[in-house]
Amino acid sequence: MKKVVFITVLCSLFSSIAFAQTEDSKARSGSVYSKIGVGYPVATANVAAQSMGLLGVAYDEPFVSNLTNPAHLGSIVYGLGSGGIGIDSYNASNATESATNSNFSVNQFQLQLPILRGKLGISGSFSPVTEASFRTFNQETRYIGDGVQQDTVNLVMENEGSGGVNRAEFGLGWKINENISVGYAASLMFMSIDDGFTARFLQNSSASYRTSNYTVESNAVGFGNRFGTFIRVPDFLHSDDLLGIGASVSLPVSMSAEQKQTGTLNSGRVTLTKELPNSDGTIRMPTKITGGLSYSPNNLLMFGLEGLYQGWSNYKNDFKPSEEEMFVDRYKLGLGMQYLPYVTGSNKFLSNFKYRTGISYDTGHIKLEGQQINTLKFSFGLGIRAPRSRSSIDLSFEYGIRGTSSSNLVKEQIFGVRLSLNLAEVMFYRPKLQ
Repeated sequence: MKKVVFITVLCSLFSSIAFAQTEDSKARSGSVYSKIGVGYPVATANVAAQSMGLLGVAYDEPFVSNLTNPAHLGSIVYGLGSGGIGIDSYNASNATESATNSNFSVNQFQLQLPILRGKLGISGSFSPVTEASFRTFNQETRYIGDGVQQDTVNLVMENEGSGGVNRAEFGLGWKINENISVGYAASLMFMSIDDGFTARFLQNSSASYRTSNYTVESNAVGFGNRFGTFIRVPDFLHSDDLLGIGASVSLPVSMSAEQKQTGTLNSGRVTLTKELPNSDGTIRMPTKITGGLSYSPNNLLMFGLEGLYQGWSNYKNDFKPSEEEMFVDRYKLGLGMQYLPYVTGSNKFLSNFKYRTGISYDTGHIKLEGQQINTLKFSFGLGIRAPRSRSSIDLSFEYGIRGTSSSNLVKEQIFGVRLSLNLAEVMFYRPKLQ
């Protein structure tokens, strides 16, 4: 019964998802589906891998940071620092209305250092795991009192959420021999989500009603563990080709969580804090398994096929138990390729770049009204090499379709641009002069 009630409320919110989101045609928020649970899952892959629709678990690109598989840390030769940003535009629509949202995000940061060059390496990183960024509006009419004393109140209920789950991680990779590498990463995972509600009364309502708001603040912390392996098979089909096989496993994480409610009065001059009945609880994040194959027939080309599984059916949230039955196991599959014309030694301008493209399909981790919220994405990217350094800039351009407009749900068209900077050698290591 709780599930039916929650889905009914959720669908009513979706049907009014700020299709008049602000007086402007655009609002600064992300996917409406990030309202559910602890936010929408964020890709762990670096920008280079995302531009191929891949995860980065089954191939290792020198001088480009990689968080997906800790086993790749064993191949580090030079120090490497990286970070990135991204912006996504969401064109959301249901059967009758539409709206446009945009969301700017700061992506993962990572520092990789060799302990034994090409043999043993370490990494420190900070990256998002999920992101909650949504803003919904719902216009309501309520009747206060009875008879001649009855007052008609017209108001707009705004629900705005932000935050998510993030991860601070330390990783270690060991290249056992030329064919096998293994890795391990330990992390501190922490969640911070603010779910705010504001009631704004329209002009034709009584002047005795004032704008009111409250925010539910949720925080959690837990420890995570990841394991990875990478196998290289040179001369697989012919001389100078390479087959890569990679896999990584992230164990489930139980986070100790707390929740409180705060509200403001008199235009924010008075702040009230309320302890909720279930102010303490547990949030359990699911197991995540990634794996795949990469094949390089020569130094120019690389093809990749990678997949992901997350056991979201085992997700648990003591603060939102009515949502738990909405979560289903998630599967993702990506197919992509990379072309490196500069290895031929050509001095043509267009030969200075790395070219990447790919496609991915994600079944999604939530199911509403019998519809699984899946995502299909097409990607293209460029790698821009520094003229006299191993540093580089990676660009990714994405177009995706998420969800459906049937059953009063929301279909989103997603346009994304991402940029990452990989700084190799600078401030870390420079080879000695011979």
